[in-house]
Parts: sequence; structure tokens; C-alpha cells
Amino acid sequence: MKKILYIDMDNVLVDFPSGIAKLDEETRKAYAKNMDDVPGIFRLMDPMPVAIETFHQLAEEYDVYILSTAPWKNPSAWSDKQEWVKKYLDEKAHNTI
Repeated sequence: MKKILYIDMDNVLVDFPSGIAKLDEETRKAYAKNMDDVPGIFRLMDPMPVAIETFHQLAEEYDVYILSTAPWKNPSAWSDKQEWVKKYLDEKAHNTI
């Protein structure tokens, strides 16, 4: 039986600033104090360097679960995070959020 390992998503697997960089200037100004409330922002983010490779290596040794929360004022955050995991981590991360 594998040991369980929990990994945070934001700024561990996901490069939060990369999502901000993809926003237009108007959106950045409108959400300047609450960037995590931007609809769809979590889907825009790139993986942190070597995060994907590291996740797959860890998944060989551990049952890896992704811990994350979603901002209350951003209803798309949960689905965006799930789509990000599907896109970058494939079957190794199925049902692990």
C-alpha cells in the first residue's frame, strides 16, 4: 500500500502569475485587488517548471492528492482547476482533487 502525499495546486503545480500575464489590461485593473476572482483565470495558468514531471515521478511512489480551494466569488474556479488537472496531469490525477 502506497503512502499518501498531498500537494497544493496554486504556486506549487500551477504558476499563478502566468495566468495574470495572459489577462488584458482592463481585466487586470478591474480585479487588481482580487486576481483569483477573475472568471476563467485558473484555466489560463501554466504549470510550474518541472511540476508535471515531478508529479508523475511522485505518483509512482505515492498516492498523490491535490489540495486546493476555490475563491468564493469565482464560480468557475472549481471547474477551471479540474480542467487544468485533466489537461496537464491526465489519468494519474483522476479523482485526486
